[in-house]
Amino acid sequence: STGTGSAALDAAVPAFSKLSIDQTTADATPPAAIVAAPAAIVADGASVQGMGPGGGVCHPRLFEREREVVERLNRHVYKALRLVERVIATNPVSSTETSKTWTRTEGGVAVAFTIRLVGPSVYSWDLAAGPTGTTPLPVVLSGEIDRNGYTGAHEGKGTMAIDFAKLHAAFPNEKAATGTLEVRFDVAAAARTIAVRGTDITWDLDPAHFAADGGIPVGLTVPRDGAYLYHREPGKGGSLKIQDEMVFLCGMAPAATNPTLTPANTQLVSRWYRAADGSFHGRTDGKITGGQLVAPVASIVGTVCHSASGEQAVPDHEFFWMMKAEDATGALVPGLGMMVNASTGTSPACDPAYGPVPVLADASNDFTAWPVSYFDDPFFPFLP
Repeated sequence: STGTGSAALDAAVPAFSKLSIDQTTADATPPAAIVAAPAAIVADGASVQGMGPGGGVCHPRLFEREREVVERLNRHVYKALRLVERVIATNPVSSTETSKTWTRTEGGVAVAFTIRLVGPSVYSWDLAAGPTGTTPLPVVLSGEIDRNGYTGAHEGKGTMAIDFAKLHAAFPNEKAATGTLEVRFDVAAAARTIAVRGTDITWDLDPAHFAADGGIPVGLTVPRDGAYLYHREPGKGGSLKIQDEMVFLCGMAPAATNPTLTPANTQLVSRWYRAADGSFHGRTDGKITGGQLVAPVASIVGTVCHSASGEQAVPDHEFFWMMKAEDATGALVPGLGMMVNASTGTSPACDPAYGPVPVLADASNDFTAWPVSYFDDPFFPFLP
């Protein structure tokens, strides 16, 4: 339903089921709040893994890292959208052909949500919250959706912004206390594209993703920026671009670890597609620069090739993974490279559709198609 009237307004309300990054089937389920998190690990608790012979094995864990990003973004989007869900479950306090407003008070906090028709099948959103009696209530979420040409409820093209400082001011127990999240979306049954940009956010991190490292690194508990662009076409494939700050505990220079847990600048590009046999083949490439890297290391590059039995399923097999440190010329830093070909029988190390896999000897096969932007279009093609 589009245009004027109560049904059209209801169909244009933002919904997590449409605005979540649905990389797996579980992603469409509203995430639970993190009740408690362990203390961040300090420098002397860092892993002493190395990447070279005699220093242990340093797995790039690139798919695990992108899963942490997806779940984190979805959880932070839902921090605002769950308030929308709760307030619109009540009867609206005002309703016309072109606008509806709902209000709710809980625990001394007043919440109000308003949707308005601002153009032909174009609607604006405002979610405000603050201590009861505050006038006007601070706007926590704002946005707009254009539903021209879209038929499904909550589908359309538009933008959304969340202010976590204002959300925290209304709900002091909210762990994400600073920063903003900007979302651009174009969602329909045939395709979903969601771009997210975080600025100065104190992320509410899930400790489950950092259990192998002993806890959440202190460098990730300070305000950070990030940019992300997700695209999926059901039954065909999808891609995810990530620009983030991540902590890598493995050796980044000969005989060195990362004792200060300094975050590094990280780029990840992941893509997957449906093969002829119905399974999904994927490849994730990563590049790390800055942060704790010291000469002669200029960058860390990694690749993981994987497959899944079905769409929106977590990969169940890795055919190939590689991680290596390179100097400014692209040459391998001696002793800082690991590569494993886990293919069996006639299975290729990586789907040839994605081109040759990197090698340790030199940078000739390194992934080089790094996006210019991780927030703006275009999305990364899931097949060349």
